[in-house]
Order: sequence, then structure tokens, then C-alpha cells
Amino acid sequence: MKRRHPLADPVPGRAIELKLEQFAPSPEPYATAISPGVRTDLDRYDIAVVLSAIYEWRGYRYTNASDAIAAAKRTAR
Repeated sequence: MKRRHPLADPVPGRAIELKLEQFAPSPEPYATAISPGVRTDLDRYDIAVVLSAIYEWRGYRYTNASDAIAAAKRTAR
């Protein structure tokens, strides 16, 4: 039996619904882990906080989906 990823949906094939409201700007634009001093500097220098996707496959992390897919394909040969 193939082991499922621990974060995988227990119902195979179910579509994931993304609610755009979750990604909309909020009144609190920074994570609470950022100290007030860092927050002040981000605002002062007009630095944006940008979230990016990380693709993980067999313990390796990729910032580019095509790199993760290529690595998986190389192993599948």
C-alpha cells in the first residue's frame, strides 16, 4: 500500500477550493513574528512582504515547480 503524505486530503480526487479572501490584503500586512523595529524599517524603505510557493519532493525543496517535476521524472526512470 502506498503511503499518503500526512497533509494529503483524505478524500482522493477532491478539488481544493481556494478562497481569494484569504489572500486579500488585510489591515495587518505583516506576520506577527516580525518585530516592531523590523516592521518600521520595512515601511520606511517601502519593502513589500511577498509570499512564494515552495515545492517539496522527497525532502528537497524547490522554488520552481518545473525543477521539482524534473527531479521526480529523473528518479522515475
